[in-house]
Amino acid sequence: MFSNNKELNTLWALLNCLIPGGSVFGALASSFFINCFGPKKSLLWNNCLAISAVLLNSLARTAGSVEMLIVGRLFSGLNSGVIVCVAPTYLNEISPDHLRGAVGATFELSIGIAILLSTVVGLPNVLGNLDLWHYMLALAAVPTFFQLITLPFCPDSPKYVFFSRQDDKETLDALGKLHGRTNAKRELAAIQEEYSRVKDEPLLTLKDILIDPFLRRILFITMGLHLCQQFSGIDATMFYSTAMFQEAGLSGKMARYATIGMVAIYVVGTAISMVLVEKVGRKILLLIGYSGAVVFLSILTASMLLFDSGEPPANTPHAKNPYAPAAYASCVSLVCFVVIFSAGPAPIPWVLMSEYFAQRPRAVAAGPAAATNRFGSLVVALVFPYMQASLNGYLFLIFIGLNIGFIVFTCVYVIETKGKTSDEIQAELRARMEGNRAVPASHGPSTLT
Repeated sequence: MFSNNKELNTLWALLNCLIPGGSVFGALASSFFINCFGPKKSLLWNNCLAISAVLLNSLARTAGSVEMLIVGRLFSGLNSGVIVCVAPTYLNEISPDHLRGAVGATFELSIGIAILLSTVVGLPNVLGNLDLWHYMLALAAVPTFFQLITLPFCPDSPKYVFFSRQDDKETLDALGKLHGRTNAKRELAAIQEEYSRVKDEPLLTLKDILIDPFLRRILFITMGLHLCQQFSGIDATMFYSTAMFQEAGLSGKMARYATIGMVAIYVVGTAISMVLVEKVGRKILLLIGYSGAVVFLSILTASMLLFDSGEPPANTPHAKNPYAPAAYASCVSLVCFVVIFSAGPAPIPWVLMSEYFAQRPRAVAAGPAAATNRFGSLVVALVFPYMQASLNGYLFLIFIGLNIGFIVFTCVYVIETKGKTSDEIQAELRARMEGNRAVPASHGPSTLT
């Protein structure tokens, strides 16, 4: 952005990396908060970071302090890191088995809605300009105070309540609010049975998970799922979207509106995944998403290269590009990629992150898994500009190759969890580890899980 000023370039890079970088540490620290306070109270306490970030970011211009903006963005990163770990855990623990995937997908839906709203608010003719940008950053207070007002009325995680306090009445009350009185007693019996198997085990640490071969394997699989999501190429396509729409003939203003429309399509696709995830299944959606990515990124690459090959020389400004229609093909393939990604690889890693672990190790394992997601985002933010400058139209060939690898990873390591209880998931994961696809009926989870 500031190619002639190295100091400003460094500052710009730092500001861009503070949020994903800070979120790595926030995610790692969130396991401690979940174990101490439970997921609901962890989300409430996390608003202290959010309020601090809003104050620092929005008042930095008034104070004339770049340092306030740096610290504010760091706090924003820490806050988002806690959210990406705690929120999926909370959604998993309050959901009935038959709706666990759909409820879990609402997390990615909320992210998509937030991106859409921030993109609209960030338009130059709204708040994204030199005079009003600090008001735009102050708007982050709206969801913060909304959560502070509404979350106290939501039930706590029934499993956390029972595992931490063994309070039948409080757990039954939480289950009744979430699943209805008819199912509450049956759900309580299942929680009691799960607790009876692990009650004598000490509180797990990350070291315990890394030492245990089974838990270590599951942790690495969930971390792999998040790396697949981040390195699929979605951020690169979002970055290129406005330029592609301009090449297709749209003005700069209309191209920005088209990008907003594409983000809106992403939101719709994520909403559709809430229905598909319980009908089609998690693994199938992942495979469709990554296979579709290979197809549409291939079309995108071919279209971009064809368009570039027809660009007239600089000394013939009135000449026309004979391959101008390729720009339209680029836009269509771009939109198709966003749609197919939003329905599968976008929400599913967050769902499986919580589903693959039983209650005891879930909080500890969710931290490194979520941190891996944010680390992937940080790597993309740091490396992508250099990839773009070096590879130009060939950039997406790397993502095509990666998505082929992600298909193999999904086929080999990911199991379907649709409609299965936590015990059934643990049994199947262990059977996979032992090289047996059929899950023995009598095979239950280990004492560590």
